[in-house]
Amino acid sequence: MDIRLVRGRESRVWLWTGMLAGLSLLVLVSAYVFGDRTMSAKKMVGAAAGFGSDRTPVLPMQTDEFESLLPLDTRELGRLVHMTATTQSVVRGNSVWVRTPSGRRILVRFEPDPDASAFRGMGPGSRLDVNGYLQKLSRAELELWTDTLGVVIPRPTPGVKFGDLPDSGFAKIDSLFIKDFYLSVRPEGLRAVRSTTQLRPDTSAGAAAPMPLPTLTDSAAAVGAALGETSSVPAGAQGAARDSARPEPVPQAPR
Repeated sequence: MDIRLVRGRESRVWLWTGMLAGLSLLVLVSAYVFGDRTMSAKKMVGAAAGFGSDRTPVLPMQTDEFESLLPLDTRELGRLVHMTATTQSVVRGNSVWVRTPSGRRILVRFEPDPDASAFRGMGPGSRLDVNGYLQKLSRAELELWTDTLGVVIPRPTPGVKFGDLPDSGFAKIDSLFIKDFYLSVRPEGLRAVRSTTQLRPDTSAGAAAPMPLPTLTDSAAAVGAALGETSSVPAGAQGAARDSARPEPVPQAPR
């Protein structure tokens, strides 16, 4: 049986095609004459894109305390933290080894390179106050910078047989050394540096020297004069007091 698709005599395909083409042409002409409100003359960005004054203000980054994030995890990478620490090495290659108040040791890098004046007064024992970002550190980089800064990380005692593990005491000490992260500090994140000379009391010529403590051989009058007090003990009694302040000899047993 031969089946062929033959258009019927009463088909209106060309009629509907012409009507659709005419309707499309009418839409194009009306858009050209009256304009299309869905199309903007120029693409705008930022606040001009339609936000205007309704755009919410930019929120500042939240700064967390370094001690509150311990123990560190990879989820903390890139987090802005605030840390106060004591430097334990010299500054080399814009890097320094520091110790936190809780005893944790971590590498601090200053990147990009700050001014040379930023490291003025920074040395072993200086107090450091910085804001920085936690970054990943490989073991090869850690060994490189510990050798550069002269830092020694404790190692366990050699084992006797296969399967020996370090004792719990070494595990506690080893947990204080952060080996997989470092703190990246921008120049604006260096808040304050206090050198060791600023932590010591002032003993210059303009400052008053500390008062020496009295010894056992000092008399009551000498102690009173050192304290700025007037002694009411007569001169004769002062000599007796001096003699009484001296330790008596201990008698030795006859041989």
